[in-house]
Amino acid sequence: MDFVAIDFETANSKRASVCAVGLVEVRGGRIVDEYYTLVNPHDDFDYFCIAVHGITPDQVEDAPSFADIWPEMRSRIEGRVLVAHNASFDMSVLRRSTEEYGLELPHIQYMCSFLLSRKIWPAMPNHKLNTVASQLGLSAFKHHDAIEDARTSAKIMLRCMAEGEASDCDGLADRYGYRIGQITQSGEHVTFSASAPKRGRTRAGLKSKSDTTRVADTKTITNVDADRSNPFYGKRVAFAGRLSHLKKTDAEQSATELGAFCGVSIEWKTDYLVVGRRDYERYEAGTSTNSKIQLAGKLASGGSSILILSEVEFARLLQEAKMYG
Repeated sequence: MDFVAIDFETANSKRASVCAVGLVEVRGGRIVDEYYTLVNPHDDFDYFCIAVHGITPDQVEDAPSFADIWPEMRSRIEGRVLVAHNASFDMSVLRRSTEEYGLELPHIQYMCSFLLSRKIWPAMPNHKLNTVASQLGLSAFKHHDAIEDARTSAKIMLRCMAEGEASDCDGLADRYGYRIGQITQSGEHVTFSASAPKRGRTRAGLKSKSDTTRVADTKTITNVDADRSNPFYGKRVAFAGRLSHLKKTDAEQSATELGAFCGVSIEWKTDYLVVGRRDYERYEAGTSTNSKIQLAGKLASGGSSILILSEVEFARLLQEAKMYG
C-alpha cells in the first residue's frame, strides 16, 4: 500500500493559519520518508491552540511561510493518496491555505483513518488518534505534534489495511464501503464517505460542495460521518447578525463537519446562538434589537439550555472540538 499521511497544526481557528505540517510517506506498506517543518502563519496565535500543540509565535518567527514550503509539499503529495486522522479538517486546511496564497492545488485523493477506525473497530471507547493508537498497541507518541500525528495515522492506516486484507487504498475503501475523497483542480469536492452521492452530481460526476452534507430537515444540516463522541456532535447552532471574525459559510462547514446541526431559526432545542461582533456588543450593553437574540433570551429565561455566544467564543469552541480528534 502506498500513500502519504499528513497532519497540520494551526495558530488559530482560521484554516489558513498553518504553523506546522508533517508528512509521512508509505511505500509498499512501509514508512520510507518523513518531512516536518514549522510554518510562519503571519497571523495571531490563539491561546487555546498554543495550549494544545505548544507552538508559540516566537518559535515560528523565522520559519518559512506556507507559500515557501508549498513546492516541497506539492512534490511529496502530488499523485499520491493522502491519509489523515479527521481528514475533513486537514483537507480543509490544505484547500484554504492554497487559496490564501493563490497557489495551484493539484487533484487530490484522500482517505480518513479516523472514519476507517470507527468502521473497523466499533467497540473502541472512542476513535481519537491517541485512543486508537493505544487500543492497537502502537508505540506512545506526542499528540498534536504534526510529524508524530502523521506517523501514527500512517501506522493506523497500515493496521486498517492488514485487518481488511487489502493491498492498496482502492481495495481498502471498497472493502469497507467507502469512496475515496477527491478535491479537483476546479474546486469540486467529493468527501471520503461511506455512501455514494445520489443527488447533486455535476456533469463530471462529482459531488458538489453543497451536497457534502445531509439534509436533516428543511432547516438543518449535518455530517453523517462525524464522530458521535465529539462534543459538537448533535448540537444545534444558529447565527445572528453579520460575522466579522468568521465567515458564516466557514463556521457552518466547520460545525457540520463535527456533526452539529446548523439551523436557520431559533427553537427550544437550539444549543448555541452565535452572534456577530456588533450585535454581541449591543447584547452585552443591553441595547440589542436583534429579534433572534431577544427570542433566545426569552427561551433561556424559560428553561432552555440555549447559550448566546460571541463569534470569538464560538471559534474557540470549534477549535477545541476540532482538536478533540
